[in-house]
Amino acid sequence: MAEDTTAGADSRGLFDDFGAFRTPTTDDFTSVLTHGLVAPDANVLLNLYRYTEQARGDLLRALGAVEDRLWVPHQVLVEFWRNRESTLSDARSSGAQAAEDMAGHAAQAERTLRTWANRVALPEEETDRLRGQLNEVFDDVQETIVKVGEGEWQNITHDTSTDPVIAELELALDGRAGAQLGQQDYDKAIAEGMRRVEKRLPPGYMDKTKEGVGAAADYLVWEQILREAGRRHCDVLFVTADVKEDWWRKEQGFNRGPRPELTEELRTRGGGRLFMLTPKQFLEVAAPILEFGLREGSVEDIERVERIGTDDGAYGGWNIDALQELFDRLTYENYEDRVAVIKYAAKMDGVADAKSVYDICHYPSGRSLRGFTKPVTRITGLLRNLGKIPESAVQVLKAEYDADPGGRASGFSVHPLLVPLVNELGDEDES
Repeated sequence: MAEDTTAGADSRGLFDDFGAFRTPTTDDFTSVLTHGLVAPDANVLLNLYRYTEQARGDLLRALGAVEDRLWVPHQVLVEFWRNRESTLSDARSSGAQAAEDMAGHAAQAERTLRTWANRVALPEEETDRLRGQLNEVFDDVQETIVKVGEGEWQNITHDTSTDPVIAELELALDGRAGAQLGQQDYDKAIAEGMRRVEKRLPPGYMDKTKEGVGAAADYLVWEQILREAGRRHCDVLFVTADVKEDWWRKEQGFNRGPRPELTEELRTRGGGRLFMLTPKQFLEVAAPILEFGLREGSVEDIERVERIGTDDGAYGGWNIDALQELFDRLTYENYEDRVAVIKYAAKMDGVADAKSVYDICHYPSGRSLRGFTKPVTRITGLLRNLGKIPESAVQVLKAEYDADPGGRASGFSVHPLLVPLVNELGDEDES
């Protein structure tokens, strides 16, 4: 429900001008899910084509359970229809691509085995036995990937009259989609969106490289949400798989909630509080409140899609698989100490001081740290060339200096966008 703004100018409290920093409670989410406006982003609808059939069904049930609080901005549907065909094709080919990638990993693993066997003069028959076991495992994994992919996609089609995703979306969104802006309002919104991109004002400025007015698309979605929330005078829950900084307030690489500017703008336009959740979080929050059951594995599958990410800006252009490959290559080249420093820095809010680096690497105190990041930088470049990460991907490890950059490094830092990804990978290693 909308906040009370009648308090006098001299009667302010801790959160009056800082509502974006208030952590939502279960009561807050109950209120917005039962009396507010729940708006999914285009990526939420498009990701239905990337989920397993079970996860897709559970998310659609969750959207249906919201009932008349569900409302989809017109621009979201514009982007859904514009990108549906390519998303469907990409998702269909994901199994084939995964099988192809697995074949590449199998070849790499066999080369690694052969190199090691030669170094230790392993008997040929023992090498052949290990290679056979290795190939058997990879063949089994490839076969499973293909089988699962074919099973999931046998009913999905480009034909909208037979596509089950379209059938369920049509039912869920009936009467719950916003109207197109009039031409004058549309032109004003495009101009404002482009202005915000140039001034780096949220939302949308992270899409600056998109062609034409595409950079203003996020602002169009936001403007339509503002209008509908102002009309209803209610709180808003925006569900999005977009994790970029022009939507989220980030602290040490973690998304802590919506940008304060967006929270304030919603309030001044007549709405209430702004809440934001990823699809995974939405399922976890909505299920107990709206009283619908989640099947085992659905949340994990949606989290998998979020982790892969549909946007190169997530985690600075990295994903869990690319980061693991970086660590594997560093380890193979006997740079395990770099991996250890990266993981330590991530646990220390992104920074490893020089003393800790010396301790982790067991270096004598007089040894120089010059060139310490070179193996990381070189392999990162290789991953770019292989297409594993985009050209815009951030550097993983950077030297820090207290004063003169030509002097001794005071430590090393992991890019803030990568901190949660590195920690997640570290958690998986420990489990």
